[in-house]
Parts: sequence; structure tokens; C-alpha cells
Amino acid sequence: MRIGIDIDNVISNFDEVLKKEFLEHDKALRNTGIVDDNLYITSGMFDWSKEEICDFYYPNVERIAKSLSLIDGSKEYIDKLKREGHFICIITGRDNGEYSNPFDMTKEWLNKHNIYYDELIFTNGKDKESKARVCLENNIDIMIDDSVSLCKACLDNGIVALLMDKPCNRSSNITRVYNWEDIYNFISFYRDSR
Repeated sequence: MRIGIDIDNVISNFDEVLKKEFLEHDKALRNTGIVDDNLYITSGMFDWSKEEICDFYYPNVERIAKSLSLIDGSKEYIDKLKREGHFICIITGRDNGEYSNPFDMTKEWLNKHNIYYDELIFTNGKDKESKARVCLENNIDIMIDDSVSLCKACLDNGIVALLMDKPCNRSSNITRVYNWEDIYNFISFYRDSR
């Protein structure tokens, strides 16, 4: 099967690191901490204005992205899926204007962490249909992402989507996975049932 895999919050711990950075900056800004843990970090988790969010997020996002670690099991299960003959297509929304050179930065990060992939595709993560189009163009069977809207767009186009769980996406009824063992088990069952 051809498997599409997002990077941030699926392979990397983007939100975990971003939240820590926001908490640290919040101490200097107003020290109110998290006001709503069910909202996304840049969309109401903190009581910052849009200007305060932008003033912190944009100058720091590239540094943060370069420092990310792997989500537990991501490398091991990607390697296992590849050994079993699956085509691994990393599909990332990092071509969104937030990074000076998203292609080189991402390739370096993937190489540093020895993440296997057959193909690496960049989309604009702000275009909610972009990953669905790429999945269709590349005959992706299953897309794994943490974005409800991106998963929904895939489902609307007949592509199986797995939604990586996080607090701000729990109102969705899209098939949810909590870790890489869940992802692997779903893919194995799906493959065997076809």
C-alpha cells in the first residue's frame, strides 16, 4: 500500500515543543499560563492577542522545527511498514511561508533522525485541500495526519485517513489513532481485509 504520513505531530513532537516554548514565553509576557487546554496553542490555549502570538510564533517556528524529537515508535514502525513492502510518502504542509528553506530544513531533520521515505512531498498547510489533491495524484491509500480539516478533505476524496489524537481535535469522529502501534495495527488490518 501507499501510505502518506505527515511530519509535525505524527512523526515529530511539534506541539509538545511549541507548548513548552509558549509556556516559557508566557512567564515573561504575563504569567497566566494555559487558559484552555482543549484549544490549539495558537488559537486560544493562552490568553495572548493575535499580535502577541504572531510576534512570538513566526520568529521562532523555524528554530523550533529544527529542534524537534521523534514521537515514540514513529521511526521503528515506519521502518517496519517499509520492510513489509509499503510505499512511504512523507507529505508535509511545511511549504506555507513559515520557513526560509522548508525543503532543505525538512530533509536534514529526516536524515538526522534516519526516517525512511520513498518520496517527500511539500504542500501549503494553510490550503486545506492540498494534501487531498497530493494524495489523489500519488495514489495514496492511507493518509495519517493530525489536522481534522486535512483528514476530512482526504475522506471526502475517498482516501482513508487516520487522525493522530491531540486535545484540540477530539470533537471529530474521524478514525483516531493515539500512537504508532495503533497506526501500524490499523494499516495491517486494512491491508489484510482488502
